[in-house]
This record gives sequence, structure tokens and C-alpha cells, in this order.
Amino acid sequence: MNIKAKYTNLRDERRGIIMRVTKLVIGILMIVYSVWLFIQGLLGGFLGIIADKNMLAGILGILLCGLFMASGIVYISTENSDGLGGDIAGFAMMIVAGTLGFFGGTYAGLIWTGILALIIGIGFFVWHLKTR
Repeated sequence: MNIKAKYTNLRDERRGIIMRVTKLVIGILMIVYSVWLFIQGLLGGFLGIIADKNMLAGILGILLCGLFMASGIVYISTENSDGLGGDIAGFAMMIVAGTLGFFGGTYAGLIWTGILALIIGIGFFVWHLKTR
């Protein structure tokens, strides 16, 4: 076997492992963060415990919670997949979450959550396209 071909195989295998582990870790962190968003949206928005939030911010927080939970589950379940299906689904959900976070921006925390959603969605999609 050619040394260059062997090196290329090892490099591609290593990239695949790094992407799998990253998808798994980010998926778990997204699920944990979605629980935090749910609690924050419920207590702050609906019950009015946090003074800066209102009902709209609470509803958007809970919608973002659902999108982050679904994207985390998609990333975990498609970590072994070489196809783009999971990344396209995660990308679409994170674009919607980013848009909701930006334009629902009566509360600064939602804007940062929107930025985080766009970074995760676009980042994984572009990364998968480059390594493909």
C-alpha cells in the first residue's frame, strides 16, 4: 500500500471520529441547555419571576427549548451517519431557533441563545460539507 494513501485513510478516519464525538457532546449539551431554557421560560416568562422578561419572551424561550431538544436528539441519533440528513434537519431547526431568538429579542438572553443556535447549526452543516 502506498504510504500517502495509508496516511490519507488514517487522517479521514480521525476526522470521522472527531466529528462523531463532537456531535455526541454538543447533542448532550443542547439537551441539557434546553432543560435550562424550559425552566427559565416557564419561571421567568409565564410566572413573571424575572423582572426583565414578559410573556412573549417566556413563550419564545419554551419554543427555543423544543428546537434545541429536537436538534440535540437529531445530532445524537445521527452521529454515525455519513449522510447529510441529520445535519440538514439540525441546520433548519437552528436557523428557525436563531431567527426566533433574534426577532423575539425583548430579553437579551434570547438574543444570545439565537446566536448560539446559528453558530451550532451553520457550524455543523459547513463542517460536514467540508469533510464530505
